[in-house]
Amino acid sequence: MSSQKTQLKCIFSPKSKGEIKMVRIKVPATSANLGVGFDCLGLALEQYAYFDFEEAEELLISGCDPVFQTEDNLIYQAFTYTLEKLGQKSRAIHLNIDSSIPPARGLGSSATCVVGGVLGAFALTKTPVDHYQVLQIATEIEGHPDNVAPALYGGLIASFMGENKIYTQKYDIHDSYRFVVFSPDFETSTKEARERLPEKIAFSHAVANQSKLVFALASLASGDGELLQAVQTDQLHEPYRKVMIHEFDDVAAFAREAGACSVLISGSGPSILAIFQEEVPIEKLRTQVSSLQHEWKCYTVNVDLGGAGIC
Repeated sequence: MSSQKTQLKCIFSPKSKGEIKMVRIKVPATSANLGVGFDCLGLALEQYAYFDFEEAEELLISGCDPVFQTEDNLIYQAFTYTLEKLGQKSRAIHLNIDSSIPPARGLGSSATCVVGGVLGAFALTKTPVDHYQVLQIATEIEGHPDNVAPALYGGLIASFMGENKIYTQKYDIHDSYRFVVFSPDFETSTKEARERLPEKIAFSHAVANQSKLVFALASLASGDGELLQAVQTDQLHEPYRKVMIHEFDDVAAFAREAGACSVLISGSGPSILAIFQEEVPIEKLRTQVSSLQHEWKCYTVNVDLGGAGIC
């Protein structure tokens, strides 16, 4: 994916003394892995976090739990890290967060914060945005590009880190597919989910996943739901992670009985992503999950194609 340069506009607050710059950044949620795309695929979703950055005399963070209203806030950390990368002086800001993306649910909340902080620094300093540079900085902070790349670019993105470069590729998704998120009332730790993975896997499992990934991408682009159903059986991470997700088998069974082509762990969980074609019996699914012990939010969501940017 080639680099792009865009000049973000700055918005001025009429309530401020003088003209204190204020910008609003919008970043989509993401669902990583998508079954056989372990650590290399990510999908941007039309569920958003909004971050308002305004220059201030001292740091003030609002719109989130008080425990995150400090200099350790991930968004602010990404903001200050990026200022340093851009050769800009550190500055105090008023940061307001308005997010519908729950933390620690496998919907890319941390990547959303990182991308928001990086773009906020570009925008507030009126620095022309080079999207590849943003991707580099965000990946340095996040540690991997599989969530930050779709959050930044939108759509279905494959990514991998070479020795000196991050490679990304956007893939098409057929418009017949419908996506449903099942998000529970409990969290899972990405660190713990990573620790659940075995140190070694069977050679046959690696070959199977590699083969299936090629066909999964083709089926997502072509709208071949039967093929998608056949190839979305991961053997690298889902068997080890699903045991951390209470009632996973129940939710998966409800989705498959309702006609889902594919049922996947979103990121490292605990949210579950189901892929349907054409029709989604959403009210029936909501009724079914309401019978479970845990509270599951069940909702349809579209693919975000635009990625992060200024509002």
